[in-house]
Amino acid sequence: MQSTVTPLWRALEDGSEEQINMVDLYRSGESEKLAMRYRKFNLQALLDTSVKAAGNDEVYCVKLLKCVEGQFNKAFLLTMSNGLEIVARLPNPNAGPAFYTIASEVATRHFLREKMGIPIPRIYDWSAEACNPVGAEYIIEEKAGGQPLGNVWADLTLAAQLDVVDQVVSMERKLASISFPKHGCIYYETDLKSRSLDYEALDSLVSSASATCQNDKQPTFVIGPSANPCFWEQEKIAMNLDRGPWRSVADYAVALGKNEIEWATSHARPRVNFHRSMETSEKPNDYITLLKDFLALSPYLASSANIEQPNRVSHPDLHLDNVFVEPGTNRITCIIDWQQTSVCPISLQRPYPQMLDLSGTPHSDKSRHERKLLDHYDNAVKETDPLRWEVHTDPLLTVKTKPFALVPGCWHREDLFSLRNALIAVIARWADMGYGEIPCPVQFSEKELLQHQDEMDLLEGISAILHELQDTGLIPLGGMVRREYYERAMELNDRFKREFIDLAENERQRELHAKVWPYQ
Repeated sequence: MQSTVTPLWRALEDGSEEQINMVDLYRSGESEKLAMRYRKFNLQALLDTSVKAAGNDEVYCVKLLKCVEGQFNKAFLLTMSNGLEIVARLPNPNAGPAFYTIASEVATRHFLREKMGIPIPRIYDWSAEACNPVGAEYIIEEKAGGQPLGNVWADLTLAAQLDVVDQVVSMERKLASISFPKHGCIYYETDLKSRSLDYEALDSLVSSASATCQNDKQPTFVIGPSANPCFWEQEKIAMNLDRGPWRSVADYAVALGKNEIEWATSHARPRVNFHRSMETSEKPNDYITLLKDFLALSPYLASSANIEQPNRVSHPDLHLDNVFVEPGTNRITCIIDWQQTSVCPISLQRPYPQMLDLSGTPHSDKSRHERKLLDHYDNAVKETDPLRWEVHTDPLLTVKTKPFALVPGCWHREDLFSLRNALIAVIARWADMGYGEIPCPVQFSEKELLQHQDEMDLLEGISAILHELQDTGLIPLGGMVRREYYERAMELNDRFKREFIDLAENERQRELHAKVWPYQ
């Protein structure tokens, strides 16, 4: 339901209840990556549960269609004998902690649909536990009405696109109408009570939304822990980490740093980072040192906004295919994919929807067109939500907030470079952030900066090649290609990898180029 593409390093999956089609691939760790997308379940039980959720004993399923495999879910479209179409969705292990992923999505969607009037598909049934006949957690919901905006966006006039942008701004204005007491995820109070977790109850106005999902009782909504996978991945799921909810950006920063230090101390192991050195391993202590630097800087980053920021809810992935519109009128009928939605301070939210990302080559007609749409969005937000506009137009916002995004799971992503680079940027703009009279608590030695610059030069060279491959329509950034294009993409990848290796000036550099090529 989410994506129509498959990673360059993946084989095709059948996505059935039995197993994934495992084949030999180029990239190391392929079996682990496929395992994170494997979800065993009882298909017949899912059909029976879906039919029951349809609410009529005389109804039966006449058609079952497996939706295109997404990154985090298995999804099926079921057509009933009375013409009703419903979607059954099961989260993959990589979607996050099973219970919290389902429980927070269900409560969040209920809250947003009933309390805030956001057009979201109705949920008929769900289970946040795998101990059911299906054998897995699931959500059964109505099919989104209309068609994905991505199907028609390129054919719309500028005026029509601007009208859709205005509708998105109107939806976001509704989301901004309620401020929440803490930073975390929305749950039903009963769900968190069953887990004996800390939470923050919302006020009576928020708590009085009418229930429409499982029963007629009015649920109490609360802010509980984050369901973001970065707080639960691998060994973290069994650790007693600070997953929120948090009262402030400063508290959140401390939790990020301390959680990662605790995990790295017990579980990180030395590894080779060829971008940095072919002889010396990257050590867990390298990571822990960066995390301590982040913690030393975080009080200043958290307080530098000089604006009282409310906690708000926002859509985590508002791209074109998650917005559905009515054919002909282009009126937004539904917004889907609220999995992993959280409540957080404005500065930690995206400044604009993914559907308005700039993709065109600079100074091209496409780029100028996309810029018109983004400028229109910015102007509309300035008028409807001046506080958000003020926060997001801070020229130093990225410098202040990027470390927050990079810390969680940094070692897993093998991306200490980006975190180090973000901290170096903070030090470089220290005075610009208003701390010129205060000595910066973190400094990097000249040797460290030179080594970092060498790593940057190599990464920028690779990035230039990858962008050229994308701009020429050969291989998209990140190696995500349509299934039917997979074999061709692999052929192109092998060719360009050889050409990249041939750019080397000596045998040692050839070895380096072979090891750092991203699509192995």
